[in-house]
Amino acid sequence: MQGNSPTPPESKMHKYLKMLKVYGFIALGILVLFSVFGFLTSGVPGLLNALNLGLIVCAIGLPFLGIIISITYWSGFASRWGEEKYKEQLEGKPDDKKDQDL
Repeated sequence: MQGNSPTPPESKMHKYLKMLKVYGFIALGILVLFSVFGFLTSGVPGLLNALNLGLIVCAIGLPFLGIIISITYWSGFASRWGEEKYKEQLEGKPDDKKDQDL
């Protein structure tokens, strides 16, 4: 029962990579939208300034989104590990029980 997890690890990794891909598309969209708007309003200098601003927005948003992605991916592992350590504290290690039975 302990080894069975509700979702297989491959599925979680697939979700993790899918979320990273979505972030990449969002970042690309931000860069394109900012660049087009900058080019239409001020020409090439506006394009460069808007591209720099888009890079800054993406760089600031990346750590926050990365934290959210990591929390959603690793939270299942952390809860299973914590449950195992809690049982270990209450009941002792399985190896210790084998030694006591002999």
